[in-house]
Amino acid sequence: MISKTITAFFDSYEDASEAVRRLEAAGVSRGDISLIANNEGDRYSSHASRTFDGTNHHDDDVSDGAGTGATVGTLAGGGAGLLAGLGMLAIPGLGPVVAAGWLVSTLVGAGAGAAIGGLTGALVDAGVDENDAHAYAEGVRRGGALVTVRASDTEVDRIVDILDDEGTVDFDERENTWRSEGWTGAGATTASTTATGATGLTDRASSTARDTDEVIPVAEEELHVGKREVNRGRVRLHSRVIERPVQEQVTLREERVAVERRPVSGSTQAGAISGDPFQERTIEVEERGEEAVVSKEARVVEEVVVRKEADQRTETISDTVRKTEVDVEDDRNIRSTGTTGNPSDRTR
Repeated sequence: MISKTITAFFDSYEDASEAVRRLEAAGVSRGDISLIANNEGDRYSSHASRTFDGTNHHDDDVSDGAGTGATVGTLAGGGAGLLAGLGMLAIPGLGPVVAAGWLVSTLVGAGAGAAIGGLTGALVDAGVDENDAHAYAEGVRRGGALVTVRASDTEVDRIVDILDDEGTVDFDERENTWRSEGWTGAGATTASTTATGATGLTDRASSTARDTDEVIPVAEEELHVGKREVNRGRVRLHSRVIERPVQEQVTLREERVAVERRPVSGSTQAGAISGDPFQERTIEVEERGEEAVVSKEARVVEEVVVRKEADQRTETISDTVRKTEVDVEDDRNIRSTGTTGNPSDRTR
């Protein structure tokens, strides 16, 4: 009895197809395996043997039963293995993909061959949690590949071991990376996805046959204290020149030449005067004097020094952080015990 849907995400079609080969080699029925990979730029078109659009088909479509008017079951299967039935189609809001397996029957309409539902709706119809389905669709839109396996409870561990091999992406970590970059999960679904009217998208909310999860997020705040520099004011030094009057006394010497005529008494006898008194002569006497000479000498009498000194201090920051606490009150009267399959269970 099929009760669980197991999903594994890969970065490329090559890694996903290798996982499909491992599953088939381990005896998992190809009717329970599905593969969807992003085909932007027709990078994987060479691996496809058909086109699921009702108009364009490769030469081997007729022999594989994928011609116009074929049933959805025929489109999804056939061939020596799952990958032999790989085909191309366009998913609204997602773009071109290559796909094979049972999930294709949800993505295309019977007989019409046109994609009528988004990948999110197909995964939810298959029992995958809606939030997880949005994340897987985002992963394929970003260029990845998704392998989906239907399994019974007894097969789950074995299939998980096969898928959890080289090439499998830690999807929880990948999803957290997208959210840190601004992806918002289900809220990021494009308008074209919902506008195409996938019945799985509109009807699944009212379905009573499927369990729904009500989620209360448990959040807790952490206090992070950092540091930043702030301006506490400044000290400015500005030098200017001022003048003040000063006085000093200095003694100066002045010379003056005095000329006087004085009479000579008595008679001058010849020979009393040396030389010839009638000889022409010139006497020159120079007056000299002193004047004040001013000079200035600059000398440093004081220094004004400015420097910065840094001190450290410890400051205690007080604040409050919030935390969500959930109280569970269980008033059920349990009459019997048992185990039932939950189609929304999945293994990443």
